[in-house]
Amino acid sequence: MDYKVVMPRLSDSMDEGELVEWKIKPGDTVKNGDVIAEVESDKAVIEIQSFKSGVVKKILVKEGTTVSVGTTIALIDTDSTSTGEVPENKKQGVPAKEQTERHTEVSIPKPQVQNSPQLGETDKTASPSVSTADLNPIDILLGTTDTEPSSFTGGESSPRARVEAKKYGLNIKQLQKEKKLPLPVHVSDIKRYYMQRYFTPKALKLISLYHLSIDMFEAGKKHNEADIKAYIESHDIPLEKPLTISQKSIIAMLSESVKKPVYHMTDYLDTALLNQYATKELTVTVWLLKLISEAMMQHDNFRMTWKTDTIQLWPNANISLAMADGELLYMLVFKELNKKEVTQIAEELKTFKTKIKARKLTKEDLTGSTFGISNLGMTGIRQFDAMINRNDCGIAAIGSESNGNLAITLTIDHRIVNGYQAALFMQTLKDLAIDPKSFKEQ
Repeated sequence: MDYKVVMPRLSDSMDEGELVEWKIKPGDTVKNGDVIAEVESDKAVIEIQSFKSGVVKKILVKEGTTVSVGTTIALIDTDSTSTGEVPENKKQGVPAKEQTERHTEVSIPKPQVQNSPQLGETDKTASPSVSTADLNPIDILLGTTDTEPSSFTGGESSPRARVEAKKYGLNIKQLQKEKKLPLPVHVSDIKRYYMQRYFTPKALKLISLYHLSIDMFEAGKKHNEADIKAYIESHDIPLEKPLTISQKSIIAMLSESVKKPVYHMTDYLDTALLNQYATKELTVTVWLLKLISEAMMQHDNFRMTWKTDTIQLWPNANISLAMADGELLYMLVFKELNKKEVTQIAEELKTFKTKIKARKLTKEDLTGSTFGISNLGMTGIRQFDAMINRNDCGIAAIGSESNGNLAITLTIDHRIVNGYQAALFMQTLKDLAIDPKSFKEQ
């Protein structure tokens, strides 16, 4: 029986995923629990496992391809192994009905993620597809991976091919005599020959990248890369880049965030003690995580999240911290900070940085916060407003230090925290920043 491995839903907001890397190939033997692939969701790159043993029968989705959640990405034959052994369920006489039911299970890495379509979704088997990376520019511009079939079978050329040849000044009979065109010839044959004859490969690649047409350029003249670049610059044509899954996720999150009824509040922290106790390991960011978590424990509203018609109060201080890696932005969640020493927080921050570089974040690394921090102080930005992360009640935007003061601007969800409550929270934070006890290990 074939066991279907599907694109998992790795987060509530995930609709599609990119197959980053296969750890298997057809013919490989896999065991229950083996990591078989890495998938990029809207939040992170996560390993997925197989929960069936057998032999990889077919890979249906290529690396770098994005498919919808629930799409079948590989098939594993559970009735055989590479050594020809009979599976355990056959030896033990497991009823055929039970075997069939087990084959409908979905491959998931436990406990982080649930690798199955949501209720109401259909299982979609990915048809073998060719990504644009596998095509040459001519194929892309023709919009096909091969010559399209035509109903025309008689004569030397189709009516449309003759029209196309006339437009480009091509002599069909002569080119067929020279065996440069097939018999009969179709429109795609004419265009393919014309592009090969009058455009260099690099020129065609630029035309494809910028979604231009070969008809924009003088017919019967050889065009190179420099010609296409000159046209692009003179006509001020932009290069359209498709959004990555991470970018789509950020846009979706921000679109939801702007719907929240928010207000802003700015004040300043005295940095004397922050600077005194800050080290290479115990950075200002580490101390702010600790101080803000302490303030959150004194103000319940900052440990609350909004859920439809209810407000949830969480027992611990869980803070999301904005961390960038190149153009990618992640909100890493530090959990139960109220129970941790600053040295533990510093070590956790270091671990997160390593996981970001290795693209090994899990769903748990990115969920579960009630409040956030975005620190741009190191860039010299004096003050800014930050967007609230997902279901958090608010976020603190940390600016740069000036004259011994550090600017902090709160963005608060007014449904959860009112202005008076936010002001009290800010005052508590200011008091903690000037209290030497806040900087002593407990």
